[in-house]
Amino acid sequence: MRRERRRGFILRRFVLLLTIDVTAVNVAPAYGQTTGAAADKTIAVFGQAIHYWDVGSGPVVVLVHGLGSRKEDWLPVLEPLGQKYRLLVPDQIGFGKSDKPLLDYSVQTYVDFLNEFLRQLKVEKVSLVGESLGGWISALYAVELGDGAHLIPAEKLVLVDAAGLKQDAPIPNLNPSSLATMRGLMEAVFYDTSWLNDDALRKIFTDKLSAHDGYTVRSLMVNPALATERLDDRLGKIKMPTLVVWGRQDKLLPITSGERYAAGIAGAKLVSFDKCGHVPPIEKTEEFVAAVTAFLGGGTAATR
Repeated sequence: MRRERRRGFILRRFVLLLTIDVTAVNVAPAYGQTTGAAADKTIAVFGQAIHYWDVGSGPVVVLVHGLGSRKEDWLPVLEPLGQKYRLLVPDQIGFGKSDKPLLDYSVQTYVDFLNEFLRQLKVEKVSLVGESLGGWISALYAVELGDGAHLIPAEKLVLVDAAGLKQDAPIPNLNPSSLATMRGLMEAVFYDTSWLNDDALRKIFTDKLSAHDGYTVRSLMVNPALATERLDDRLGKIKMPTLVVWGRQDKLLPITSGERYAAGIAGAKLVSFDKCGHVPPIEKTEEFVAAVTAFLGGGTAATR
């Protein structure tokens, strides 16, 4: 019971953090621990300003956020993962504080920007942890490496409730323009929505509008290139060690997608969390960190 109350506190704290505009982040209030602030940095990628965090030390791990999100999505895991790894956490092009050029966004756009981001930072090799759209981007990056593309080498891959496979059921409105559609999206993303009162909903909707990423989301979702970028028939080209992490109650991308990813990538392991929706790093922070750390460190993540 105490653990559930603590998780509820962390979740509520995370939602509040996303409603404020910060130039430096300190996750200590959520963990009850002391940690350093993550300074917002900027680098030019293809002439566009990309904002990012560079925290921790050790092997380089890139945390790749999802659609309509930003680097703050990774707040709960920064402190524990940063103890063993150098975390590069970008606001991807078109999202967060990064520039938002009027492009016909595709998943390939993000693969190209990710590789150039790493090249500009002179990173020699990485591991990729991608959530939702970030998982699709990371998986396509791995597919192209398997095809022999000249990309910065990636050693390991973690797919977290990843998009990129064909879906039988329709998905909710991912570009909400009203309180009702915002509530519907939150109910699809989170397993526990006990915190989603009227005040929280208004703050989240306000934050969504202030992000000015509606064009990016719409451009990506209607781009016909997405049909050719799906990975159903190309998963066998991913040759690197892969961990697939999923929330069992994900209403946005069901657990069957995680099972298909794990079955299609040779040697991939699937870890799933009960009472968890689309965002394991938020709803199952401790379990997520333990699984990812064991996998990246060469241990065996428990599968269930």
